[in-house]
Amino acid sequence: MQQQKLHYLHEATDSCAKSHFVYFCTECLCVLKVCKSLSSVDRVIETFENRCPSCGSALEGSLSCRLTPVSDEWSDAPSRRGERRVTPRTSELFKQASSLLREPSFNFSPIEKFEPGRVAVFTGKYAETVAEFLCFRGQLPRRHGGLDTVVVFIDGGNCSDPYLFASYAREYMVPPREALGRVVTSRAFTIYQLANLVTRELPRVIGEHGSKFVIISDILSMFNDPSIDAKEASRVIEAIKGGLREVKKKRRDVFVLVTLTAKTPYDHLITDSADLLLNLSPANSKVAAMLLKHPCKPSLQPGEEVLRPVLHQRYHRYG
Repeated sequence: MQQQKLHYLHEATDSCAKSHFVYFCTECLCVLKVCKSLSSVDRVIETFENRCPSCGSALEGSLSCRLTPVSDEWSDAPSRRGERRVTPRTSELFKQASSLLREPSFNFSPIEKFEPGRVAVFTGKYAETVAEFLCFRGQLPRRHGGLDTVVVFIDGGNCSDPYLFASYAREYMVPPREALGRVVTSRAFTIYQLANLVTRELPRVIGEHGSKFVIISDILSMFNDPSIDAKEASRVIEAIKGGLREVKKKRRDVFVLVTLTAKTPYDHLITDSADLLLNLSPANSKVAAMLLKHPCKPSLQPGEEVLRPVLHQRYHRYG
């Protein structure tokens, strides 16, 4: 059988040719996949077993995509698995994150029976990624490990990744548009907009949609602006905390998750008032959780090592 020819981005193409999405290796510019619409990066990596067929580079660090005119001669590079149909495997981070939320009361080890009506704060490198996974997972039916609820997502740091959300949806075989339809998203561009969202808009949105799950991501990142007076920052943060207290007081059926990613001088104002504090960080190629505060464990010392990998179980497909 004749070996399939590899093609490269630097090859001349007709400028009048139709544009397609081209997945390629950034190390050698080898064309790996050509498609009319965006495809899952994880599936491309899985198809080639994480190795470029031309230069052998690991694709997890060298795979990119570009919309560009494509020659009719270009085709997908031969996969390392030939013509065998491969069941897509989740990315390592997705597998690690997939077991975090369980029905019906967020009972994930080492957190035992953490009920709605409280505020949890996630910190660490993987706080945002896990929060976005939970944003997707929360709107799934309960029989599939979700909460079957509209999720309210306030992007405090303007750093949410819709492509990551879409990849989660594809892994669960849920149409991304359908999944996004059950997420109410709002972004704040100033600290005052954020305070207004939490204190005034959030209670209204929760009531309007009957949401049981609220996520406020990177809640303090904008407070790192050196032009913001420290006293004014503290005043606005206290207003935000007051809004969260009102949600807890009036809606005992709502679970609120807040993430802190960027270090700020005001982190303690949020962590001190949290019911639960969990740090999510890398540990031996897994995501590990350090439980720093828990409402049922008042004797837990902040410096105590309670590092356990909690995000490494396989997921169950939706549908």
